[in-house]
Amino acid sequence: MSVKYWLRPIGMIHTSLSDDEVRNSLTGVPGVIEVFEEFAGGLKGIDGFSHLIVVTYLHKVSDELRNVLEVRPRRLLRLGLSIDEIPTVGVFCTDSPHRPNPIAITIVRLVRREGRFLYVEGLDLFNGTPVIDLRPYTPDRVVTNPTLPQWYVELLNKVRMRSSSNNPPI
Repeated sequence: MSVKYWLRPIGMIHTSLSDDEVRNSLTGVPGVIEVFEEFAGGLKGIDGFSHLIVVTYLHKVSDELRNVLEVRPRRLLRLGLSIDEIPTVGVFCTDSPHRPNPIAITIVRLVRREGRFLYVEGLDLFNGTPVIDLRPYTPDRVVTNPTLPQWYVELLNKVRMRSSSNNPPI
């Protein structure tokens, strides 16, 4: 069944950093979320939230990469794992941008608001990424004791062991 839905962006991501700088950042980058004028009224009351949930459309994902259903979560390479150590898993258990519907959900820290411009930190999105929705990050969204699959726990343990062996106690 092929049903099409149409979404219209409510804003756009702005950052002065290159795609590679964003991609290689461990903690995200600073940037600005521009909310289009026609949606600026939706920002009423947003001041005071420390974090926002940003829903975006990953406009740079090609049609070919939208057919990918299995990936190696390459973000783990930044933690010191080799590609051979990372298993191939279904795309729906990763945050890979290569997926049937290239929609991203990210949490950013709201630094300040200037009218319809939200200055944020922790972006993992490219300059020009269309914003589909914004939501406040609230305490009812916090998961306190998540469980993880064994393959992920094993990878985390490898990263922790390497981190502790690279930083001997003083």
